Amino acid sequence: MIGFFGGTFDPIHNGHLCVARAAAAALGCKVRMVLSARPPHRRPPCATASQRWALLRLACAAHPELVPDASELRRKGPSYTVDTLKAARSRRGAEPLCWIVGVDAFNDIHSWRRWRAVLSLAHLVLLPRVGTEIRGPGLRLRRRRRGGLSKTAAGGILLLERETPPVSASAVRRGIAAGAEIGHLLPNSVHAYIRRHGLYSRRLQEA
Repeated sequence: MIGFFGGTFDPIHNGHLCVARAAAAALGCKVRMVLSARPPHRRPPCATASQRWALLRLACAAHPELVPDASELRRKGPSYTVDTLKAARSRRGAEPLCWIVGVDAFNDIHSWRRWRAVLSLAHLVLLPRVGTEIRGPGLRLRRRRRGGLSKTAAGGILLLERETPPVSASAVRRGIAAGAEIGHLLPNSVHAYIRRHGLYSRRLQEA
């Protein structure tokens, strides 16, 4: 079994690392941290793909259970989950694959590109968020697909018990732009890189 945790990581912060490590422990496998190089669902990231990749590598260096994954960085075009999982499935045969995602994103699963194909390629491992419950189509879908992730290659849905810490990349960026002390929200190596390269400063955001 192998897990995949995708994100723009703009920047990667301690909240990302906390839930990724919790997922690795719960699943008993390594988690590949997939950099969404060209996310189609949101505004372009503030940092470049190469800068975010450097931050991701620094953040994962101290955690052997987390593996930085540049597959979407190497692929041309928008970064879609279904394409990443299709490529992973072609490499790994019938091995169980798990895509780790927040409950808020799961609630919008019907808006994902080829979402049914996503479930045919991998299990979904859901990260609870404070104040967000599984609802609507997501709730009905989860009721039909439970547990047994290690016994099948794909199609299951598992809700982890560990809630996502209340920290966001947007709040980190705002704090940096305002000159606030945000070092406690980031790995030391990531914080040092951001300061060294002046990332997310007000001057750059206003340029």
